[in-house]
Amino acid sequence: MLSHLGTIQPLKSGQLEKLTSALTELNAEQKIWLSGFLAGQALNHKPDQINELATTAQVKPQLTVLYGSQTGNAQTLAEQFKSEAESKGIATTLISLADYKPRSILKEQYVVLLVSTHGEGDPPDDAEIFHEFIFADKAPDLSKLSYAVLALGDSSYEQFCQTGIEFDQQLEKLGATRLVDRVDCDLDFAEDAQQWQLQTLTKLSENIEIIGAPASNVVPLAEYQTTKFNRQNPFSAEVITTQKITADDSVKNIHHIELSLEDSGINYTPGDSLAVLAKNPKAHVQQLITQLNLDSQEQVIINNKTLTFEQALIGHKEISLLNRKFLNFVAEQTSHAELQQILNTQTDFEKFVTMRQLIDVIREYPINLTAQQWVDQLPNITPRSYSIASSLHANPEEVHLTVALVETQENRTGLVSGYLNQQLALGDEVEVYVEPNKHFRLPEDGDTPIIMIGPGTGVAPFRAFIQERDALGHRGENWLFFGNPNFASDFLYQLEWQKYIQTGALHHLDLAFSRDQTEKIYVQHRIQERAAQVWQWLERGAHIYLCGDKNHMAKDVEYALLQIIQQQGQLSEPQAQDFLKSLKRTKRYQKDVY
Repeated sequence: MLSHLGTIQPLKSGQLEKLTSALTELNAEQKIWLSGFLAGQALNHKPDQINELATTAQVKPQLTVLYGSQTGNAQTLAEQFKSEAESKGIATTLISLADYKPRSILKEQYVVLLVSTHGEGDPPDDAEIFHEFIFADKAPDLSKLSYAVLALGDSSYEQFCQTGIEFDQQLEKLGATRLVDRVDCDLDFAEDAQQWQLQTLTKLSENIEIIGAPASNVVPLAEYQTTKFNRQNPFSAEVITTQKITADDSVKNIHHIELSLEDSGINYTPGDSLAVLAKNPKAHVQQLITQLNLDSQEQVIINNKTLTFEQALIGHKEISLLNRKFLNFVAEQTSHAELQQILNTQTDFEKFVTMRQLIDVIREYPINLTAQQWVDQLPNITPRSYSIASSLHANPEEVHLTVALVETQENRTGLVSGYLNQQLALGDEVEVYVEPNKHFRLPEDGDTPIIMIGPGTGVAPFRAFIQERDALGHRGENWLFFGNPNFASDFLYQLEWQKYIQTGALHHLDLAFSRDQTEKIYVQHRIQERAAQVWQWLERGAHIYLCGDKNHMAKDVEYALLQIIQQQGQLSEPQAQDFLKSLKRTKRYQKDVY
């Protein structure tokens, strides 16, 4: 065979240079795939044989990266971790906990787990089964496992990073060895996550045999050629419509906003969210600097960049959204027992931060810091996410939002809601990126009936659902429960719902306007009134979707559903709870609550 090599003709002039140039743009994983592909071409192998050849170049993965993500942040960080691990020669497998067979943990040697906390300390939907497995009475011995956990959460909630904490502690209890200490990340997670990743990879490199080239699952080259807009690289979308859709006498100020995605290549699916980035208004920043009695032009350093104090506050630091970590710092510095007591009680804390911004805290609890100290202590500006209120099939190259204005003291507004509702004009540009939500998806079968429960701005994704099913000609029945304070001033998208009823795209519409009568009526009351029909739809295989306020509405609606299941299905309370749990597991009951 070797004698035949001499007969192979060299590459033509210029071909070697082109090939060398192309190879410089590929990572090692892509080169492995390409080698198998070329070998298959040379031997006239079929596509499936080519894939086998490419796969043989792989080394058995040594590290498994698992993620449980509700909004996509844990998934994004897990993807970054996989990429960095492979760049160091660590063979890596990346998989969602939704697709991971729990008993596979018994065969693992090294696992990195990145998981968010959802709702009131609950695991995200895709982590529920794994969570139950390791907390079962007969949970396995994991003494052969080494692991590391990154927990994501929001410190404004009492059960901050609870799921990550539970996973970390339970894995240790089952005998596994912790590689590095768990890190609990707040909304401003980038720096903490980066530091944890560095420490974890360093520890892994000390324990795992490094190979010459990364060897995870083979990925087609085309997947690496797609531009991806994200938190670090948002898309500038032009405002093409902004319209207030509540009346002037309404207790709510809600806008419908349409943004152009022209030439972006951005795709989204009904159920996804749009993350919006904004800067602090200059007037608010100047007011704050005056209150602090500091110089707006004083120089400060952020990430090794020199900026003025004003620039830092406008473009980088959070001044409208308060978090527990910063308030704890203020309480420690000022020795205010009153503030500490507020922070120790969740209901008091939530009430405190709902109606205050940074300037209010400074007035109530004065603290003397330098400009640089303020920059060091304040959290970074974080994006705000909004449920997408449109379908791409119905609105090509557009994305629509339904945004309620958040107001605090002295007519100050939330950072992004104020920006979207009060500052934008047609032609302005907004920095955005899509946050996929695979846990809030329409049924794959378009004939499946769906029940949608979305009071207030929680109706946004259901506008997208109806648009999508109508545009694609799905025949499944659609039932919407909507509520707001008043019919006359708060009936969001009224004309659209009426049109869909006339065309047959919307089959049932139940309304609950709480303040139009002496006794307040909410969506859960309408659901209970239609108990028999709701149960009939469930028996026919209907999917239920819930979107909106998590603190009160979501709990009340879920209680109403449990009552219906128990009474109409003639089940015991435990059986009704198991029934609802099975609906969640089979993705027939999905929630997007906030």
